[in-house]
Amino acid sequence: MSSDGGRHRAGPDGESRSSLPPALAVIAVALVVVLGVGGYLLLRSTDDGTPTTTRTSTPRPTASAADLQSSFDALKLPIPTGIAIVPVGGGDPILAGDQNVHAAWSTIKAPLGLAAERKHGMSRTEAAAVVDSDNESARVLTRSLGDPADASRELETVLREGGDTTTRPARRHGDDYPMLGETMWSLADSATWTSNLPCMTGSDHIVELMRDVSRVQEWGLRRVGDQTPVKGGWGEMPDGGYLVRQIGVVGLPDGDRVAVSISTHEPGMTFEEGTRNLDRVATWLTENLHRLPGGACG
Repeated sequence: MSSDGGRHRAGPDGESRSSLPPALAVIAVALVVVLGVGGYLLLRSTDDGTPTTTRTSTPRPTASAADLQSSFDALKLPIPTGIAIVPVGGGDPILAGDQNVHAAWSTIKAPLGLAAERKHGMSRTEAAAVVDSDNESARVLTRSLGDPADASRELETVLREGGDTTTRPARRHGDDYPMLGETMWSLADSATWTSNLPCMTGSDHIVELMRDVSRVQEWGLRRVGDQTPVKGGWGEMPDGGYLVRQIGVVGLPDGDRVAVSISTHEPGMTFEEGTRNLDRVATWLTENLHRLPGGACG
């Protein structure tokens, strides 16, 4: 979680007064110039005369969408695989590979958990749904949102807040509650929503749960960085093959973050084959972190 405790305060005009003799003032100006070139800027002195500094940001060169798409295609993955990349805080998705739209499966438990937490507060049921990807817990969360129509509507509200303007949550089966994992969620829309998740009101707990997922979700984006927040989803398709997909928020070397959504599927594919394939995507991401477009909240 973020803190404002490290912010510096200045006078009403944004500057500080100095009582330095002229000769020392010249030296101070020189230090400002020299330190500024190195990426630091001398702002002012504290009351006891100790100088304080703040780092100036130097824009990090990133690869173009075309370059990243070409690099991803060069992987020549053995199974159809797609990826969507969006800077945290929002932006245009960078898409590469297979962009067929599939069911969200358990990745939908991230927005579902946020919707339920806003209504009822934190719960062990929410934690089990996100951390352990427990389906029964997800069904309990769904029912907690109201009647079947309410459940779909509450989930849709959270999706819209996260910038996903097109996804329609799965509707109910007869009189029963909807199986929200059947929601058709494109890589572009899921990456867009994930890019805004850290910036959404009350999302800190969900992000922490995603950072603390159990072993069953320790693959793909989880291999990138240290405890990357992720939510995986997987299930068998009508053609007998598994769909394996994942969303996550990846940290970049300069402190910015980027949302990534990945998926892989082909007829007859096993869950293990899918996770191995997404591990290869994670290796590609790790090698290209410095080229990815990052962002921050606010």
